Order: sequence, then C-alpha cells, then structure tokens
Amino acid sequence: MADDRNESGEGKEYAFTDEQKDAIATLASHNQYARQSKWTTFRELPARDKWPFCVQHFLIGTIAVIVAVAVAVSLVCTIVFKAPDPELSVVGVNMNGYSQQLDMLKQRFVKDRNIGDDRLVDVAGDLIISAEGSYSDDSAKMMAMVTAGQINMIVADKTTFATLVGRDYVTSVNQVEHGEALSKLGAAGAFVDKNGDPTDDAAEAYGLDLSKSATWTGIDGLPSDAVIGFSNVTKSADRAREFVTFLKFRE
Repeated sequence: MADDRNESGEGKEYAFTDEQKDAIATLASHNQYARQSKWTTFRELPARDKWPFCVQHFLIGTIAVIVAVAVAVSLVCTIVFKAPDPELSVVGVNMNGYSQQLDMLKQRFVKDRNIGDDRLVDVAGDLIISAEGSYSDDSAKMMAMVTAGQINMIVADKTTFATLVGRDYVTSVNQVEHGEALSKLGAAGAFVDKNGDPTDDAAEAYGLDLSKSATWTGIDGLPSDAVIGFSNVTKSADRAREFVTFLKFRE
C-alpha cells in the first residue's frame, strides 16, 4: 500500500476543496442569533428572510394553538348551550300533519304545569310507522328511542296503536297509573285494550281513548280516533301522570 508521504519522509498535508473550506468557515463563524429570542431574531432579520423564519419557527405552533382554542371553545359552547333532556316526550306516530296542533297541546301543558323551560317537554308527530314494517318507515329509529327512554308516551290511531303494542313499544296503563287516578280513568270510559278497542278492565288497558279527553277534543283539527299510551316512562312517570291529568278524561 502506498505510503502517503513526501520525499522528506513527512506526511502530505490534506488539501481541502474550496467548497469544503467555505463550509468549515461557515460552521466556525460566530452566530449572532444564537443566544437571542426568536422574536428578537425575527425583528433583526432582513425582510427577505422574515417569512421563511416565521414559517419555520412560528406558523406551525400558532396553528396548533388556534386549533386547540377552537376545540376548547366548541366544547364549552356545547356544554353551556346544550338543550336540557326533556322530562316528558310525547310522540305522535303517523301524525306529521298535526304539528301545529301538537305544539299547541305542548304549550298548554307547559303553562298548566307552570314549567319554566318549555324544552323540558317535547310533543311531536314526525315518526312514520307502517303495519308491514317496511324499510321506508321509522321502525328502527323508534325502537332505539323507546329503548333509550326518549319516548315516554305514544299517540296513534287505533290500527297503528295495535301495531305498536304488538312490538312491545307500549306499557299497560296500570303499570303507570294506580289507585284513584286509575279508577277515574276507568269511570271515564277511557280504557282501550291492546287492539285499541274499549275495555272496562284496567288489567287489559293499554291505552286511553282521546275522544274522552276534554283537552284533546278542545283543540281544533286533532283526530278524534286517536289513542294515547305509555311507553318507557321509567324516568318520567310523574310528568306522564301529570300529562294524563292535564288531558282531562271525562265520561
């Protein structure tokens, strides 16, 4: 192997290229910005270098802060402005043509019970159910809502009511109403069985005939053949009983 020595026996001095010398000089030079804050450095940079420096040192961090603040504000707004869960939810099935009357019923109940926030009561008629349970109706949605306790009372015509009882969406009347209140409903002839037909037997009652309700019949446009029944009222039994009292069932 050739020995890298000159004629005098001494080792050759390694020769750097011009590019390598420039690189070494740059690395060895004093960095005037080394001990400065980024803001100070940014202010002292030439105009042409400010934007690249800003992108490298500030932009990503600023975006991260903005995103974090936006998420925090969104969470706070969701918590502060979230509507309260209703204490009573009454759903009219196949009654989407009666929204104005159902809203009037709700507002009268809120006033009658002196409820300060009307969002605590929900009365709507936007669910569609067919006897055949076709894929175009709201059967799956309604089942989920009943299971979750989001539906406490159901209003429907006689045929639809029988379908809902058959799907176990309706609770028998005597599971919610008891004692004198149950007796008064029977005396008013309000009981209907699982088929929506009149019955005198409280044990067979699954619904209440709204044609016997002074409140219901007192609102123009509501159907006279409607039946109301209890659904999942585990958390809202008191409000559901109050609603029945408000309906004023009479002989």
